[in-house]
Amino acid sequence: MKNLIIATSLLALGTLGAVSPALVHEADCPYCKLKLVQNTNDKDNEVVVRFGNKKIEYRCIYCVFADQKKLTGDLIVYAPSEAAGKPVLVRRTGGNWTAPEGTVFLNAFRRHQECAGLSRTFSSKSAFDRYVAANNVANAKALTLKEMLAEVAKAN
Repeated sequence: MKNLIIATSLLALGTLGAVSPALVHEADCPYCKLKLVQNTNDKDNEVVVRFGNKKIEYRCIYCVFADQKKLTGDLIVYAPSEAAGKPVLVRRTGGNWTAPEGTVFLNAFRRHQECAGLSRTFSSKSAFDRYVAANNVANAKALTLKEMLAEVAKAN
């Protein structure tokens, strides 16, 4: 009987472990309400915002900037870059946004369903150029942080 209880407990724990990660990622973007696009082995897609003890995932960098008024205080955005596992850290401190020198943004989606692939952050203009060429992005323009924020503000 004791072995049955232990086996049942282990099975239950294993099942919870298998289900929990899926539940965490089966979510909608708090801004656009579309499903979050999951990371792949060669491309990160999840945009993570951390402020205080909280963490929120967004579908794209556009959604973060468009939703920024709902986010209070200082924050750090872990924006997917051209290299999987190496996000660009975009910060808002005292209401002012900053990004590492050389950071550029792509904001070329026509329909919001395309935002995860066409609203992205890059560590350099050369990384931007490689991504645009590899993904045949039409009308792509490398934007500075200031230009990206202005485009988002104009659209909202």
